[in-house]
Amino acid sequence: MALCLLVFFLCLCFPGITGSGIKNGLSLIGGQVLPALYPFILLTTLFKYLAGRRPANQCLSIFIGFLSGYPLGAKVAAGHNPSTGFLSGQSLLLICNNPSPAYMISFIGLHCFGAPFLGFRMYIAVITGNLITGLFFALMDRTWCQDPVQSEKIPSFSKGVPSTQKNLLDQVIHDTFSVIVNVSSYILVFSVAAAFIQRLSFLPEAAQGLLSGLLEMTTGVQILVAQSIPMTTKVLLTTGIISFGGLSVMAQTNSMIAGSDLSIKKYMTEKTIACAIAVSVMYMIYQ
Repeated sequence: MALCLLVFFLCLCFPGITGSGIKNGLSLIGGQVLPALYPFILLTTLFKYLAGRRPANQCLSIFIGFLSGYPLGAKVAAGHNPSTGFLSGQSLLLICNNPSPAYMISFIGLHCFGAPFLGFRMYIAVITGNLITGLFFALMDRTWCQDPVQSEKIPSFSKGVPSTQKNLLDQVIHDTFSVIVNVSSYILVFSVAAAFIQRLSFLPEAAQGLLSGLLEMTTGVQILVAQSIPMTTKVLLTTGIISFGGLSVMAQTNSMIAGSDLSIKKYMTEKTIACAIAVSVMYMIYQ
């Protein structure tokens, strides 16, 4: 809320910078978000209704999370019944919520660095960090076997199942549109905030890209790769930004898990650890 009020105040005072941020955000939404996410949002929403109250396979949830990208992995995890697998919902959230391979290979690898395989290697580093951290916390919390009393509550996949009177396709399209609007709104807000950071000329170039990435992932990466800093620094900082996801992805994730037992604070803590592991793995791969 505080960030939204700050952005609103800055919009009134600096309309030129605001317009630039909105333009960048709309370009990001139309050029990257909608083409990459819409099919997966449609499929995961359909999966939610078809699953109903039947137990869902955790391996299938992880597979969907690996393919779909931020923040749909959170949507999958929030709708999973933790009593049906060896992972808790919290660990499943960390493991499922990743950038999509298409985003990493086409946008990060090809568009940003001119090397598709480099984007794939970053994707492997991010996945590795999430898997190591998620499995570690699953073991630490003794969540391999869930308490039957706690497993009675089934989150969002069991909610909102349309009645027989409603057309399933209409409901799926309506929910998909709601998710798109939600994600796009967060991207616009944080893109405007990132535009103001770009105007802070006293900050070093790497710091501008890093701070922008901590707000909005894609915008920060675009700023970072355009800076005249060593290639190794660009690769490692980009890996860290993508692994963490930025505050925009965190806000989107929090929206996806609303109404479930999952904690965004725990997720942010675990994601920070996973980010450090991902950067370390990428350093070893890149060397």
